[in-house]
Amino acid sequence: MSVPGSWTLFFDWSSTGKYNSTPMTFNANNTFPTGEETSGTWVQVAGMLTFQFNGFKTTYSGNLADKSVTGIQTTFDGLNGSFYLLEEGAGVTPAQVTERAHPVADASGKRRAA
Repeated sequence: MSVPGSWTLFFDWSSTGKYNSTPMTFNANNTFPTGEETSGTWVQVAGMLTFQFNGFKTTYSGNLADKSVTGIQTTFDGLNGSFYLLEEGAGVTPAQVTERAHPVADASGKRRAA
């Protein structure tokens, strides 16, 4: 499976079942930007995708499947959660995610004011 392309990241800090989302573009040079004006690097090895945000220890790692990835994320500073990625054309849009989380942190793990 080829990772480079346009995806939507759905992330849930504390694994509540309610997700926030941001668009991501995985570039062929193993970098990515998000719609939250953050960026980072990624690697794909043996059916696994791992990516980390620049300037943060926040790391996501998950299993690749057809047009999707599911996995876990951590800041290594007490904030953990789960995520999934959908590749553009997977048939689901962020607006179709019925329950949205109260944002605890952005995708990079930067905590938001309560």
